[in-house]
Amino acid sequence: MIPLFRVVKSGVYATIQDQGRFGFRRFGMPVAGPMDREAFQLGQDIIGNDEGTNALELFLGGLMIEVLTDHKIVIAGADLGAMIDGETPAPLWKTFQIWKGQTISFTKPISGAIAYIIPDGGYAVKEILGSSSSYPRGLIGETVKKETLLYANSLKQKRLNRGLLVDKIPNYTEDITIELFKSPHMDLFEKSSVNTFLNSSYTYRGGDRMGYYFNGPPLEFIESGDIVSEATQFGTVQVPTNGQPIILMADAQTTGGYATIGTVAKADLPKVAQLKNGGTIRFVYRMHDLV
Repeated sequence: MIPLFRVVKSGVYATIQDQGRFGFRRFGMPVAGPMDREAFQLGQDIIGNDEGTNALELFLGGLMIEVLTDHKIVIAGADLGAMIDGETPAPLWKTFQIWKGQTISFTKPISGAIAYIIPDGGYAVKEILGSSSSYPRGLIGETVKKETLLYANSLKQKRLNRGLLVDKIPNYTEDITIELFKSPHMDLFEKSSVNTFLNSSYTYRGGDRMGYYFNGPPLEFIESGDIVSEATQFGTVQVPTNGQPIILMADAQTTGGYATIGTVAKADLPKVAQLKNGGTIRFVYRMHDLV
């Protein structure tokens, strides 16, 4: 294995993720994988990695890494104030050469919340159940800590530099509107409460790879929101007894006993993933669900 990075500062939260771990949900194993699948895949495409190649996923910044080997990388996703040697802004959405002895630091979230640091060829990480995605809650993989060494799969590099056209770069905003598929539990909620839900904005108050929590007008149940546990997924919107919605994310548990108000459309999941604390969200149901 070829040492590529040494972690000087661990940052807020960082893990290795590939496309995810499929085929094991019936055993209680979440899929994991990237929180923002769009940014993850765009980054892989820019640098020309094969399908299944992994990336380092970073929340909010704070990470500093020392380059141990000359290589080529791309940084995709959120603008977390990436700097080379603390002086030069690192390019985003385009490949660039890194050199042994340099440091790359992520100073603060400027736009969006999650970035992907992707080397040519990906990271050399042991696969478990067919995936190199970390799922620390299940003791699979680990979060990146100070003095962690990250290894490159290969030093073979593509000659050409590539980048994303400016008009193709995702725009991460702090106020978003997302589409939902209706839940089969709609009859558990007061109708007036659902109307309020659809005509209000909810503020993101924090969360992690398992779920994002929101505050706003509480949803009210006709009797109870408790249900027999049923399957959940990335994007399920659960409503616990306090009436405040929770959007389940990439490390979502496989079943849950809270009533649900809908499921986020797949195309809108990246917008949710890139929210920062204080960002707001509005919910609408897909038009064909209103017929």
